[in-house]
Amino acid sequence: MSSGGRLPRGELARKAVHLSMAVFALVLRWLTWPLAAACAVAAFAFNLVGLPRLLGHRLASERRGAGDTGVLLYPVVVLGLILIFHQPGPVGLAFAAFGWGLLAGGDAAAGVTGMLWGRNRLPWNRSKSWEGVGGYLAGGGLLGWFLFWWTLGGPPPAAAPSIMAALVILAILSAALLETVPHGLDDNVLPPLFGTFVLLAGVGIAARGPVVPLRAVAVAAAINLAVALIARAVRLLEPAGILAAWILGTVTLGFGTWRAYLLLWLFLGIGTAVTRLRRAEKRRLGLEDEARRGAGHVLANGSLCLLGSLLWGLSGGAAELAAVLVAGGLAAALADTMASEIGKAWGRTAYALPSLRRVSPGTEGAVSVAGTLAGAAGAAIVAAAAVATGFLPVGWALPLALGGFLAMLAEGFLDRLGPATNHGTNLANTVMGALLAYAMHLFV
Repeated sequence: MSSGGRLPRGELARKAVHLSMAVFALVLRWLTWPLAAACAVAAFAFNLVGLPRLLGHRLASERRGAGDTGVLLYPVVVLGLILIFHQPGPVGLAFAAFGWGLLAGGDAAAGVTGMLWGRNRLPWNRSKSWEGVGGYLAGGGLLGWFLFWWTLGGPPPAAAPSIMAALVILAILSAALLETVPHGLDDNVLPPLFGTFVLLAGVGIAARGPVVPLRAVAVAAAINLAVALIARAVRLLEPAGILAAWILGTVTLGFGTWRAYLLLWLFLGIGTAVTRLRRAEKRRLGLEDEARRGAGHVLANGSLCLLGSLLWGLSGGAAELAAVLVAGGLAAALADTMASEIGKAWGRTAYALPSLRRVSPGTEGAVSVAGTLAGAAGAAIVAAAAVATGFLPVGWALPLALGGFLAMLAEGFLDRLGPATNHGTNLANTVMGALLAYAMHLFV
């Protein structure tokens, strides 16, 4: 989605191949998920060994940053979609096909649109444009919905078309916006997985119709207005951060009920407490972030809580995966915050992963024994609270705790993989926490 002008030499051919690979998604209609997964593994092996011998560098591009990584990641992401989102019965691989459409159509359309016509750059990522976002929405939306419809053999049964369309748009928008965030990972990885998860989490709404708790939302707005005024009085957040926090709190309490709101306050309360531990020592070592938090910080850690609460409330509390978005994201967020702050306070020895080379405490991506244990505790606290309040069944406790912990560890690598910002890696951390929790619930 770079700024507008021309396509670098070779880029159109690369995007055409990227898009054309979606042809293979048509056969998902007749495959079982183990056979589809085996095909994805075979495709990875071919791209790794056979494709370079057949094509060499004839698909090379002059675009800065273009390389062979995407060719190898493509079948890996497809494999992830198949393994995580296959469903029993007639639904089969329809959701995996939707994600494949986002991967193929969204990325290709966003890239071409952004490079040719991208003039209006995004405030949070100047290398991408609103025109590219529009391209992702159009290309990913059309191809994703077609492949979903094709693999399913028609529109979803017992689903209101207008509500299903709104959910598809929400899923595509979620993927498109995540694709614009600089978080280190290749932008072909998390967006299609996350967009598919959002669609799957919301299908219960299409089956039973939305429930809008207007009275609960009004009460939540008033409660969070009082909280916002307190935050303003103590200068805890910047003005934009206060507005973002008010919206987050209102949606979480109004739609997610007190259960989601409790998880949010666990993150806020414990996170604030550990941030203030040994502040003088952190300040002396230059490890304290004294700036007031803005909207970016609130949204980076709370976007999944907001989205999951909204879907959970609209489903009348029937969308279990919407609760996983809330709890999985907050488990990863608290794990990351506790690991970082406890590590700064008491982690006398820090190590760089994966080499385990000793580095100075506070080094980006480094871990310490104290910080790692604190991160595990943070994820476990959110998981335990989610189960204890009945927000999720007991069977989710271990997946949530492991998912949040593993996401916290993975987040330490992100800024080494590509361009990344602190807000971007924080958002990616929450997304990975929810996805890993769901994946482990399927297989553990």
